[in-house]
Amino acid sequence: MSIRATVHFQDSDDGDRAIVYRHCDGYPEGLGTDLERFFTDVQAQTKDTRFGDPSYLAAKFVVWQAGEYTKEDGKKPLDFLSVGVVSEDPSDIEYRYLVKCNGDKKPKVKVEEVR
Repeated sequence: MSIRATVHFQDSDDGDRAIVYRHCDGYPEGLGTDLERFFTDVQAQTKDTRFGDPSYLAAKFVVWQAGEYTKEDGKKPLDFLSVGVVSEDPSDIEYRYLVKCNGDKKPKVKVEEVR
C-alpha cells in the first residue's frame, strides 16, 4: 500500500509557501530520509541553496525527486508521476512534513502523523 504524504515548505512565520505531494513511501524512514539526502545534495551541488526561500527550495525538491524516480529506471527526466505540487493536503495523506526555511542554514523538519 502506498503511504502518501505532503511536504509543506514554510517561511519564518510558519506560513505555507509551497506544498509538495508524494504518492508513496511517505514514512519517516522513506521521505524523512529523502529530505535529509536532498538537503545534503543541495549543499554539495550548488552555492545558492535557497534554504531561506521556501518556494525555490520546493521547486528544487520537485526537480531532485523527479531525478530520483527516473534515474534508476532509465526513464527520461519528465517521465515520472509520484510527486506533484498541490494547493492543500489531499484527504488521504498519512504524514505531513513541515520544512521551516529560515535562513542559509539547513531547514528544520517536523513530521506529523495524520490519521
